[in-house]
Amino acid sequence: MMLALFMMINFMDKAILGIVAKPLMAELHIQPAEFGLIASSFFLLFSISAIGFGFIANRASSKAVLLVLAAIWGISQFPLAFVASVPLLFFSRIMLGVGEGPAYPLALHASYKWFPNDRRNLPSAIIYQGVTVGLLISGPVLTYILIRHSWHAAFMFLGVASLVWMVVWFILGAEGRVTSDDDAARVHLAHTAHVSYRTLLTDWTFLVNMALYWTTYWIFAVMFTWIPSYLSTVLHYSTVETGWMFMLFTGINIPIVLGGSWLSQFLLKRGVASVRARGWLSCGFVLLGGVFILLSIYAVQQPLLKVILLAIGFNLPQLCFVLSSTIVAEIIPDSQRSGMMSVNSALATTGGLIAPALMGEFIQTAATPGAGYDTGFVVAAILAIAVSVIGFLVINPEASKRRFAARALPTMVKAT
Repeated sequence: MMLALFMMINFMDKAILGIVAKPLMAELHIQPAEFGLIASSFFLLFSISAIGFGFIANRASSKAVLLVLAAIWGISQFPLAFVASVPLLFFSRIMLGVGEGPAYPLALHASYKWFPNDRRNLPSAIIYQGVTVGLLISGPVLTYILIRHSWHAAFMFLGVASLVWMVVWFILGAEGRVTSDDDAARVHLAHTAHVSYRTLLTDWTFLVNMALYWTTYWIFAVMFTWIPSYLSTVLHYSTVETGWMFMLFTGINIPIVLGGSWLSQFLLKRGVASVRARGWLSCGFVLLGGVFILLSIYAVQQPLLKVILLAIGFNLPQLCFVLSSTIVAEIIPDSQRSGMMSVNSALATTGGLIAPALMGEFIQTAATPGAGYDTGFVVAAILAIAVSVIGFLVINPEASKRRFAARALPTMVKAT
């Protein structure tokens, strides 16, 4: 639950820029393309930080590493509570990216120390619900603070939230000691083997699973950066209505991700291979997400129906955030798990570096803002459909585990 709260604050931090976009852009005279660059700057050091902290977490305590990350969040938010300028916005978002880049994979890594492979889906989904709740409440909560006080106060609120979490985590945080236990060979591999990183990084399951995650993050970054502005600018909802609509928009995620995670774990318990219970299920949700986004653009005109279809389309792929991480944790030896989960996340989240800036260009250069948004949504949908089809053909965790075990065999014999 503490890890879920950790992710809740993390994604309120991400969502705040979209929530305060309108008054912030007006006060600082920021154009859409420049705002897109500010949003994308969050990801400038995001991936580098994720990899660096990931390899540190292979050896260091998860409790200590997560404390450091939360401290960076708080420190990066406080300056905007008092002053504002475009350079300070860039600095704040880049520093926030440094602290938040490693957050999700390391929160999962911390939880995987408490659960074996076949019981990791639901804990992962619960932690990911911190993401959903963060986005869910960010609309009404941050909008309320924005209206009653100012957008500066919203940044102050999130800085204080990070510091409060640190105090509670310092008191309650602990380390688990569970290792992978699929079978005797897997246990031996987990404890003694070191598979070369070249072998791990060139595995097709790892690469295409990461590409699926990358596409999902592209869609997700567009959602938390531009959907609030889309609701107000194109669909003409008021500021208060936009806050509540964004809450409902993200709330659909809860039954989708929890239901999909439960289904995947149920299938694994029934003996269904991971290639179907995790790989194909993840691909299917991303594929359907792309289809629903296209339907929202071309099949309906009524604003509420557009919002419903877009909400389903943007949220279905997010099951990949849970299943992609469990696939990586399943196939990678325990001693290398944190580093490879962070590499997976670091590479995948580069989608967030590109998507908001490109969306800003679409909006600014299109004949109308609505046409620019439509172009960006169609690009996201095509990516989702194309990558998920490749995933159906390529992702195979069982085959990757056999390959890694074979490559690690000399190490295992030497250790014996």
